[in-house]
Amino acid sequence: MPPVAEVIASSTREIVAEVYPDLEVPEFGSWVEVEVEDGSVHFALVSHAETGSVEPGRQAVALGPDYDRDRIRREMPQILELVRTTIRAQVLAFWDGRTRRDGAPHIRQTVPPRPAALHDRVRLCDLEAVSRLGEPFDVLRTLARSPDPAVPADDLLAAVLRSLRDSHGGGADGDTVLVAAGRALARLLDDDHERLQSILRRAV
Repeated sequence: MPPVAEVIASSTREIVAEVYPDLEVPEFGSWVEVEVEDGSVHFALVSHAETGSVEPGRQAVALGPDYDRDRIRREMPQILELVRTTIRAQVLAFWDGRTRRDGAPHIRQTVPPRPAALHDRVRLCDLEAVSRLGEPFDVLRTLARSPDPAVPADDLLAAVLRSLRDSHGGGADGDTVLVAAGRALARLLDDDHERLQSILRRAV
């Protein structure tokens, strides 16, 4: 897939990336991947998106009800050049080039040994890549036991469950994965059934 954003800040735990102009912003809870210089691939979950001024400390002002986006592009395109959208994504897995016995990539559901570099390209994950981020569901463990305090953890967990279901085509196969993930999540939540049901309601 073509890149949609570029890394502008990075650690082993998360990336911040600027979305390229005129491209659709990755959705909350969607998976993105970053191919780093050593050939490994980092997988991260989008947990925040923000649009604001390019210049720190400068805030946009309202133009009034007569201006829609088309008119702004036509009459004041320079305004859009002063705005940028960034995403923050939690790094939860990586692939170091190794394969399993069946030939599939061996994806490790843990933080990578080193961060992505600045200006590395960020791409949306395809369904096949997302489907490999299921069992043993260590990704869920990280999100449930080490949540980002700035992120609505339960909404992010629900988004992960949705992505896992959809990556298996929905239907019976998707439901099977969703049930297995729900059981794993129940153990991680110490059998807090009320919280689990709330997450599952948001996931379907």
